[in-house]
Amino acid sequence: MTKTSAKRPGGTAPWANGPPSDTPCALFDLGGLEQRLKVCAAGAEARGITLAYSIKTNPMQAILTRVRAAGLAAEAVSGAEVAAAMSAGFRANQIALGGVAKFWPTGTIAPGLLALIDDTLDGFAASVASAGHRYHCVRLRFPGAGSRLGYDAAIVEQREQLATALLAARASGVSVGLATHKHNVPMAQAIDWLNAFCSLLDDLDEARPGLVAAIECLDLGGGYDADCLDALLWGDLGEVLLKYVHNRLPCCRTLILEPGKALVQAYGAVVGTVLALYPDEVCVDASMAELPWPTALRPVSVWRDGRWARLGRGAGRIAGRCTAETDVLATAIDVGGLMPGDRLLFAEAGAYDWSMRNTFGTATVIESARDDDAAA
Repeated sequence: MTKTSAKRPGGTAPWANGPPSDTPCALFDLGGLEQRLKVCAAGAEARGITLAYSIKTNPMQAILTRVRAAGLAAEAVSGAEVAAAMSAGFRANQIALGGVAKFWPTGTIAPGLLALIDDTLDGFAASVASAGHRYHCVRLRFPGAGSRLGYDAAIVEQREQLATALLAARASGVSVGLATHKHNVPMAQAIDWLNAFCSLLDDLDEARPGLVAAIECLDLGGGYDADCLDALLWGDLGEVLLKYVHNRLPCCRTLILEPGKALVQAYGAVVGTVLALYPDEVCVDASMAELPWPTALRPVSVWRDGRWARLGRGAGRIAGRCTAETDVLATAIDVGGLMPGDRLLFAEAGAYDWSMRNTFGTATVIESARDDDAAA
């Protein structure tokens, strides 16, 4: 497969000229993200792909407004995320809504969405009955995935039930679609990911010939890394995908990708200070409170001689300030030569690390217990 050229320009990151005075500190390079969004939007437009930014990846309003300004759509998993998108300037017809929490916490679903995606046929039937959205989609469970999410089309009988539901909706004048999602798709597994999904669609068409020809929207979800997204927008992987859609789904008018971490992960960082040294381990003032999403081989740099120097691989690890044994921020890293007071930069922290530090939509917080609760 042809290697794609680099499409990830970087701005002047807020940590480029040195660490902040106070740590731990989370920083985000909004300038670099703006450039990334512009080139990705151009690549998607050239290939007729709709990019819908995954809000749950990082829901900062500063990011959502820049995503909207770049011309991308948005992908939400709750009413709260739909509201966040609209407050950032998105219209309902620029938002795809899926997941099991579509009614939470608002109790309603905004009308006129770009796509409403259901994981069950009962949910699909209910949404079709209310109609009002551009596309009504069923999300398919990805082959081999153990997730509770998505309709399981592994056996013939289930595929036939799905076909009946989709074709009945289409006959009533509803524009129908299919969606899927695989949590982690590194570039090395990209062609296997695409082949698996194409095989799933082929199995559906075999169960009910002509079914995929009725599909008007195809949503391939997110979960892929930045290299994989680049290959979809500029490389051979995208060409293979578009050829399949053209040949097998002649009525498909909208092809949606839902990138999240592929857009924002590289533009966030956490800076911490070394507090203590132990054999093959250092402790820093940052913790899993600042970096709650574990990342294998997370890049870590130390500020030395006026620049950030990347730490190499080794037998050490970096632990956070909490006493929990799970508070480990980096492993398999060379910590030799580090000293108390050294500033460390933990990169690749712009995606779920950021969102997990925020309230996921809304939450009810009991600030104080009643006397009878305390007594109990």
